[in-house]
Amino acid sequence: MDSQTARDLLNDAGDRKPSEMGEAVDVLYRELGSYKAIAKEVALSPGRLSDLHRVFLLPEGIRWQFDKGKIRIGHVQQISRLQGDEQWLLAFTIVQEKISVKDSKEVVDGVIKTGRKLRDVLNDMIGVRFDQIKPLLFPFTFEESFKISRAAWSKKLEWADFSLKAIEEATHVDLDLDHIAGELESLAHQLRPKCGDPALKPESGSLVPSAEEST
Repeated sequence: MDSQTARDLLNDAGDRKPSEMGEAVDVLYRELGSYKAIAKEVALSPGRLSDLHRVFLLPEGIRWQFDKGKIRIGHVQQISRLQGDEQWLLAFTIVQEKISVKDSKEVVDGVIKTGRKLRDVLNDMIGVRFDQIKPLLFPFTFEESFKISRAAWSKKLEWADFSLKAIEEATHVDLDLDHIAGELESLAHQLRPKCGDPALKPESGSLVPSAEEST
């Protein structure tokens, strides 16, 4: 993006995503050196320019979650105070656990003040238990869920779409989620035990009658 395009975008953003506006801020910041200087040429305050720039400086996958509205600007401010994997971990926890901006600030303050690991502070201060994070589609551990979500966000995909794409590529089979869901629902209905049906014996450990029982 050249500097004139950046100026035009910031003066008339239209329906541009915040991360795109952040890129424009980055272009002008490199040219002009301060948000006050940029603010003199565009229709945004220095504070707003700083926030947008902060979004742009995050990893692309986290920017994508912000553009989708799952991470707020207050969260971005706290994520930006961390580095590397800690940024990803806080962003993932914000999305999964819906933690507030206030809580995220207190957590980051705790990390910086004590020098402890983010996951330990999240556990102690707001009770996030990483061994109890809701699993994804499969019974993954937290570490596996976090790794898959990070890879998915980096490709701007939700974890379910990412997992489906990975399965399709691994098996070379095109999968239709709606069809699969319909088939599973139909199968569950067929196997669901009905009250008073002597052919279905819960104590047998199976919902499907044997050949002998069905005759």
